[in-house]
Amino acid sequence: MASPIKDDDTVKTPEDFPPLLSKKFNITDVKQDALKWDKEWEAAIASSTAADVLKEMSRFLDDSCFTPDAMEFFHQDLRSVQNNVAKILRNLFDEGHFDTIWLLLNVAEKKRHINEGLKGACEAPTFWGQDCRALCPEVTVSNLLTQGGKAFVDFLARVLELTESSLQPAFLPNPWWEQALNLPNPWWEETPDVPPRRQISQSTKLMFEVATINRNKFIGHFIMSSVLSIVSDITNRSGGMKGVLHVMENTKGYVARAIAQVKTTFRDKPLVRCENCTKTPEEIGQGVRFMVCSVCKAKLNFEIHYCSQSCQKQDWSLHKRTCGKKPVSKGLSGTKGDSLWAFGDSDPTANMIRDFGKKEGRHLTSLRDIGVNPCKGKRTPAADRQAEMLEADRNVDYFLFTASGEAVRFVIDDPGAKMIFRINRGWVMTKSSDTGLDAMGEYILKVMSGYPGLSRRIILKQLCEEHGAGTTKKIMGLEKKSREHGKSTFIDGWVKDSSSVFGDWSWLGSL
Repeated sequence: MASPIKDDDTVKTPEDFPPLLSKKFNITDVKQDALKWDKEWEAAIASSTAADVLKEMSRFLDDSCFTPDAMEFFHQDLRSVQNNVAKILRNLFDEGHFDTIWLLLNVAEKKRHINEGLKGACEAPTFWGQDCRALCPEVTVSNLLTQGGKAFVDFLARVLELTESSLQPAFLPNPWWEQALNLPNPWWEETPDVPPRRQISQSTKLMFEVATINRNKFIGHFIMSSVLSIVSDITNRSGGMKGVLHVMENTKGYVARAIAQVKTTFRDKPLVRCENCTKTPEEIGQGVRFMVCSVCKAKLNFEIHYCSQSCQKQDWSLHKRTCGKKPVSKGLSGTKGDSLWAFGDSDPTANMIRDFGKKEGRHLTSLRDIGVNPCKGKRTPAADRQAEMLEADRNVDYFLFTASGEAVRFVIDDPGAKMIFRINRGWVMTKSSDTGLDAMGEYILKVMSGYPGLSRRIILKQLCEEHGAGTTKKIMGLEKKSREHGKSTFIDGWVKDSSSVFGDWSWLGSL
């Protein structure tokens, strides 16, 4: 008969208990392939209930194993881990700009750090080693990378808030796991496949509590290991962290935060929408299975989705024109047919491009299609003329005028610079913001001052006529700042710095 666990041998190594769950679900060893390990655990948890998990863990332990002293030791041990977690997280959030740095990292780097956290948690001193992963359905790579990785930051903040709110051990709530609370022991009145060992307890109340303690220890060690991996890269300026630190060190703080915030709105993959009713599977509800047009799939390897046969029939009058002939869709927002699928539905720039396409009756949109839009304030007569000319020729980024009045078409070839320039131009021309004029003017001067018939003086005179007498002062102020930071212009610097985070901006050229 097994003896009750005492306080001097409560913390077992993972080898003290056989990996029942890992073996049952045929889970790959985390050291061999952490990504595969995580996906297999996600699938195993999705196919199991919390009661199933607790039942397997009760094969070798039940309530009769735990003395009051042992339970007290478990609580103190958990609180010790959580105190360390809280101290680390508090320092990071208060002093290290940790959330901004994390959000600026690319997806591959984020996955690597989360996997390091999972490996560390599996090797930590808990009862069941990597089997504790079965107790933590929220700790998955896919969950923590949603919203551009913001879910990971939110998870850390939630753990920190919970841990700091009490001096007692903190139990992170999870509805899935809490379903196993206070269930009767399924091994009571032993079954043949359970080795005879002692009189088994009818209750799993203490067993559930021990498992919950180990669940939260696993989470604590996951956080410490993943954060340690990130901090190590920051300290050593590793390859994956280098670009992020460059952005942090060479842009104003609000610029880095703005870039990080934009990344949280990016989608990881295109949405699936019904081509007829435009709804996503999430909007329709559980149980719906979308269909694809079999002809387009077979002949063109192109997918047109429908939520039902009814929607497919309703859309047939439109789809039959291209069915099996051309890979054409309606380009619904967020789908593969939308060139801007990565941008969230609330992104103002992406929506501006999308809305123009709707107004013009086009499915394919372009950065060059971004017009000036109605003015929200009062423009000068010279600015009104500029706006009219820009609307008439949307391939042009700005019109400049020689001393004799001849119009010069200023067109930017670089797609990243074009996007940033037009965003700033939109703020200036619509009078929707006080910012943008200095960046727009600085870039024009840098590129066009040496153009035949133009000069710095001529360009500045025009911009002052269009946007006010203070224009020269604003532009020269930004030029000074750009020189101090070793940048050609604000726009060039922004495109260069952000490309280390977002990647090459050449994809904008396809819009």
